[in-house]
Amino acid sequence: MVIKEYLMANWAFTDYVIEGPEETLNRLKETISHPSVIQEGSDERWEGNVLLSLGLSWNQITPDNRGDYIRGFIEDGEYIDEKGNLRFCAQEAWGLTDFYNVLERNIPDIKVYWYVEEENMAIYGTNDKEGKYFPARFYVDTCINGNYQSEFFNTEESAFQWLSNLTQGRIKSVAGIEAFNEQAEDSDDFIAFHTIKVLD
Repeated sequence: MVIKEYLMANWAFTDYVIEGPEETLNRLKETISHPSVIQEGSDERWEGNVLLSLGLSWNQITPDNRGDYIRGFIEDGEYIDEKGNLRFCAQEAWGLTDFYNVLERNIPDIKVYWYVEEENMAIYGTNDKEGKYFPARFYVDTCINGNYQSEFFNTEESAFQWLSNLTQGRIKSVAGIEAFNEQAEDSDDFIAFHTIKVLD
């Protein structure tokens, strides 16, 4: 349920966690940090440059005109975490790109987990069914009495408990959110309650 529209560019932010052998992940991290192939006219951090630098051809990236769409840019911050997983963030146009599909299809010894959010289109999703890295299933964004606050929650119950505490017990249900937004229609106040979809 989204009760407030936002005017902004349609860029999604995707967090990635990749499991795999140490050697494979170190190679991938180095390639993301310093791609050896830069397509003319492209940004160095474009996802396509990463894939080409891994030695993939365009046919491997988009075989049989599958429609794979590489339209994102890796943000700074890729690192190997304490469990040996590779983590990084990407800015991707119009939601999740096919970058993770191409990686998994061509590097069979890795598993890519992701969480994507695109606020303007109310896209919130993850493929982390077990919640290993992205356990949140709800995101609540609020402006109450001019104060902005937002939070992620693993359960709907905990999300409504937070809203109840935030509003001195006034908001305990979807109906309460709808009533609040109707009353706040002529102000900047709002409550947006988002379900994070678990996708394949």
